[in-house]
Amino acid sequence: MEHVQAKSEFDRRSVLIFGAAGAAALFGGASSASANEAKVEELAPGVTLRTFKEVAPVGPVPGFSKALLMEITFQPGSKFGPDTSKTVDICEIQGAPLYAEIEGKEPFTLQPGDIYFCPVGNVETDTNKSDKPSIMRIIELVPA
Repeated sequence: MEHVQAKSEFDRRSVLIFGAAGAAALFGGASSASANEAKVEELAPGVTLRTFKEVAPVGPVPGFSKALLMEITFQPGSKFGPDTSKTVDICEIQGAPLYAEIEGKEPFTLQPGDIYFCPVGNVETDTNKSDKPSIMRIIELVPA
């Protein structure tokens, strides 16, 4: 019975990871194709948020009605936060590494290619300590 449960948990994780990777590939095309169509907002000095598109799930996703495809660009030396996550986010880092401070955890550095999950209520401050831009690509899952 435990083996089945472990396999089930692995399957759920696999689906999330592969889903995030597939969405990131889709997002990558959206980013380059519609950069001029994106809604752009300045979050802090040197930190911009681009919202590329809103998508509805093809099939039902329990608890979620849609996803937003976005990216935050951190210019060298810029900082954003503390910010409290109001939704579930799947994030991928590109460009330069990004230094993350999450309330209740030891600070750490996210490397290009890292994918991580931000749960609701996560309080995070991000800093680009590099001399190059850092990009956080985001799939935001919007509750139903």
